[in-house]
Amino acid sequence: MTKFVLILYMCSQLSGQCPSHHYPGVSFETHTACVEYGYRAAYGTFKNLDAVEDFTKEYIENSRIAVRFECKAVEVKPEITPKPKPKEKTT
Repeated sequence: MTKFVLILYMCSQLSGQCPSHHYPGVSFETHTACVEYGYRAAYGTFKNLDAVEDFTKEYIENSRIAVRFECKAVEVKPEITPKPKPKEKTT
């Protein structure tokens, strides 16, 4: 079974480097659902970079920091659910 995991990257548009990344800890059943959530999460993360990642507004501006994201496909084993125990007969 394939799931999609969101990864956010804080990248400098000047250097092209992405020294910081974050896993929000959510997975998705479809690529589309991951991308839709990724745009919202990237925007929210950018608006709060100075609080979340300790980036100053001056550093964000001078380094031209932007938030990129990726929806990475991962294979997961399906969960095995045990069969219910049979009811015991009472006499």
